[in-house]
Amino acid sequence: MAATAWSFYNSFREYLGDGDFDLSGTSVNFYMALHTSAASANVNTATITAQSELGNEVAAGNGYATGGLSVSGRTWAAGASAGVFRFDSTAVVWTATGGDISNVKYAVIFQSGGKLVCFSKLSTSQFDLTQDNTLTVTPSSNGIFELT
Repeated sequence: MAATAWSFYNSFREYLGDGDFDLSGTSVNFYMALHTSAASANVNTATITAQSELGNEVAAGNGYATGGLSVSGRTWAAGASAGVFRFDSTAVVWTATGGDISNVKYAVIFQSGGKLVCFSKLSTSQFDLTQDNTLTVTPSSNGIFELT
């Protein structure tokens, strides 16, 4: 199964409207973390506001570090047509080294400090990234999201 489209957390909508996110600047970082099927990644999106509230991040080790990886190469720019703005980045890549990265199901993007942006269900059930293999999460041709 292909990964699902990114789904916003309600808190992101609020924070965006309040000006708490600097999508075009470099003053804050964004991260992508992996979570297991036991995480609250896709439930209670109305009340969850911080990455720490999701629980059940993939265990550290074998190429995965707690807190995930930086979402780099970020852009906030005009999209394909007038009035469209796109938040985009380069692919985020994990490589399993020294063993498997186990029980992966969700990718979650959050701002430094833990404020949630969005999540994607990478598979219908959790899976293991076996040793010496890579998991690449690449934004779609429309970026992570577009505002139209």
